[in-house]
Amino acid sequence: MRATRDWLRRRRPLRRKRAALLAHVPHTHSQSHLPGIGKNIAYKATRDGIAARFPAPAVQKSLAVDLALIGHYDHLLNDVEFSIGHTAKQPDPQTLSRLPAVPGIGKSLRLGLLDASHTSDRFPRGQDGVSYCRRGKCAKESAGKRSSTAGAKIGQASLQWAFSAAAGLLLRTNPAGQKSRAR
Repeated sequence: MRATRDWLRRRRPLRRKRAALLAHVPHTHSQSHLPGIGKNIAYKATRDGIAARFPAPAVQKSLAVDLALIGHYDHLLNDVEFSIGHTAKQPDPQTLSRLPAVPGIGKSLRLGLLDASHTSDRFPRGQDGVSYCRRGKCAKESAGKRSSTAGAKIGQASLQWAFSAAAGLLLRTNPAGQKSRAR
């Protein structure tokens, strides 16, 4: 798992930098008091002509640089994600093959869950797995007696994010999940 974890850790800053560049374009748009872009610039096919909408040449150049960097990060992230998928198949192919069965979980989220949780065999009870994911609090116990709960910050923050994102995607794409949520 070391190689997979290293790739996933390398991927995070690249995603953040790309997201910052993607956010800069609409911010610049609103600062110039132009009407909304009306399309998702995260996709390469929708980025044409974005910089030309601005009258100032300096702003056009700035956005052209942003869009070029976004394209470069797209290429780097595709290479990194391919390498992650290739190295993740080696240590735990069964868990990796089971995760796509969950509706709404894509490739990136699946790899993040695999990285943070490893195998579920290491948790003797379901409650232990829930507290490790920061989805519940741990029990304060001493000499077999339970006094209260504590430890909201115990566990993996990235796993908390991954399970929260997976739950949101499940609710968005699964009608059965939407019905149970409405109750």
